[in-house]
Amino acid sequence: MKTVRIGLIRHFEVTKPMPSGWLTLLDLTRWREAYDQAEIIPRALDLGGIDWRECFSSDLPRAVLTAQAAFPGAIKQLPELREPQVLQYQSGRLKLPLGAWRWILRLAWMSSHSSQRSTKVEFVARVRTFADEILATAQHDTLIVSHAGIMAFLRKELLRLGFTGPRFGLAQNGKLYLFEKTSGGTR
Repeated sequence: MKTVRIGLIRHFEVTKPMPSGWLTLLDLTRWREAYDQAEIIPRALDLGGIDWRECFSSDLPRAVLTAQAAFPGAIKQLPELREPQVLQYQSGRLKLPLGAWRWILRLAWMSSHSSQRSTKVEFVARVRTFADEILATAQHDTLIVSHAGIMAFLRKELLRLGFTGPRFGLAQNGKLYLFEKTSGGTR
C-alpha cells in the first residue's frame, strides 16, 4: 500500500492590516493591491515531520516566501494558485464598512451574479484543472502553499480525488492541513 500526502498551507500573515472605516469599492481594490505586495510575518511551521518531496506555490510574494520557509528545494510558482479576483461593478461613491463589502461581494460570488459569473467559472475551472493535472497524478508527498479562498476549493477537489483530510472554514495562516490517499502497490 502506498500513501500519498498533500499538504495545504495558507501563506504567513502579512504586515498590511485590514482596512477600517467607511470604504468605497475602489478603496477596497487599492487596499487589496497593497495587500498583495505586503511583507510577511514569518513564524515557525509544523510540517508534520513529513519529508516533503515537491512544492507548488501561488506566485504572489507572500505565498512564495512562505513556501521558501517550508520547503528547501525548487518551488513551482503558479498563477493558477492565486485567489479569485472579484470583478469591479458600478457602485459609484457608495461607502460601506469592510464587513458589509465582504457580505456583498460574497453574495455576488456565491449567487454567480452577472458581475462575477465569468471570473467564477474561470476560477473553478482553473482549480479543477490543477487538481486533475497535478493532484490526481501525485506520486509523492507534495506541499501546496496558497491562499484561504483557493484552499477551500482545493480541499473539495482533493476529496473528489479520493483523499481524506480535515474540514476547515477560513484556513489559518502558516498551518498545515494534511490530506492522504492510500492506493495499492508498495511504498
